[in-house]
Amino acid sequence: MIKLILMMQGLMTRLLTLVMAAMMTLTVSQMAKAGDMTPTMGEDGIYHYDWYHQSFLELADDLEEALDEGKVLMIKFDQKGCIYCEKVALEIFSEPAINSYVREHFVVVQLDLYGGREVTDLDGDALAENEMGRKWGVMFTPTIYFLGQPAEGGTIPEQANAVMPGAFGKLTFLGFLEWIVAKGYDGDEPFQKYFGRRMPEIRKTIEEARQQQSS
Repeated sequence: MIKLILMMQGLMTRLLTLVMAAMMTLTVSQMAKAGDMTPTMGEDGIYHYDWYHQSFLELADDLEEALDEGKVLMIKFDQKGCIYCEKVALEIFSEPAINSYVREHFVVVQLDLYGGREVTDLDGDALAENEMGRKWGVMFTPTIYFLGQPAEGGTIPEQANAVMPGAFGKLTFLGFLEWIVAKGYDGDEPFQKYFGRRMPEIRKTIEEARQQQSS
């Protein structure tokens, strides 16, 4: 009888260990998921996602790394107090369909329009972020540059395949990202026509991703 009780206690202990391990795995998974979907405010007063590229700000290297991964380099200029930068961080990039699409297809390098980190342009020119912003003629934030193919010297604005000035709505934003990944800038269909044709499917994609996220 005592032996049976000891065996039952051993089974219960092992079962409890397995349950606790499963709960810890689930908690870690949920935390990672939350980290992917929710940005944090940095000391610079700008929202950042954990999955933004940890760049040394050698932009030629960032472009090479993105292309090696089969992705597009996205360079995003933000600034403290910019309501449209906050819109992209809190509303656009937190939209499940857009969030997953960006992480799958883009390497995101975030710059601060008033920052002091040194950035090296494609032409080898090394300047502080705020000086680079002036060099590139950045007047509004966010200003987002997209590079999806190798560059031959020059500056980021000169070599960018497309530029997004400001914050678009969710449907337009996702449509623009799709157009970039499809290299629509090399084709005969301008973005406006592409978006008009694709808008119903883009809307469906967003709605389905929301449902999947909430289930």
